[in-house]
Amino acid sequence: MGEFIRQLLGEGRQPRVMLDYSGTLLHGMRQMGLDDVFDALGYLTRDPRARQAVEWLGCTWGHAVAPSTPPQDFRLHVRAWQHHFAAIFGLEALGRVRGFSPAEMALPNHPDVACAFVRTLADCGYQWVLVQEHTVEQPDGRGIEHPHLPHRLVCTDSRGTTASILAVIKTQGSDTKLVGQMQPCYVRVRVDRLWPQWAPRT
Repeated sequence: MGEFIRQLLGEGRQPRVMLDYSGTLLHGMRQMGLDDVFDALGYLTRDPRARQAVEWLGCTWGHAVAPSTPPQDFRLHVRAWQHHFAAIFGLEALGRVRGFSPAEMALPNHPDVACAFVRTLADCGYQWVLVQEHTVEQPDGRGIEHPHLPHRLVCTDSRGTTASILAVIKTQGSDTKLVGQMQPCYVRVRVDRLWPQWAPRT
């Protein structure tokens, strides 16, 4: 990624990519001695030009699927990833990680777990979460009508407590377990046009 993003920027192009590396993946790559990979990721994370092309997404330490992971454990996974990321790239870089990518893009169905999920993300400083188009619906039960626009994900638990976070819809080209693939050209163009208006960047 670090190689071809650098090349595309050098050619005057404007690539856009989101990076989602679990804590165990980062840890494993370090154990394997892949220093060249970390050098490339460091370039993508720290270089001012590359930062306009690359958006890091927070995630969990391991493959903690939100619906089946106890909320208190899920929170520990999120915090562990943040600590590890900061240890590699620095606190300033961590402060620029505003979006969160849940494992398998799975959202909890249980109201209490869903509300705890959103509270965890908010408490950990995330401003938005990436969700699968067909896993969310409007309050009246209808599907999402404008998937290329940000939405507000609102969860209310059994005690009436409400938590909300901005939701960015992942559209087309994937099921709930396969995210890292190319979007159709017309989707990419529409998202790129929206990027400057709503992207949570500094």
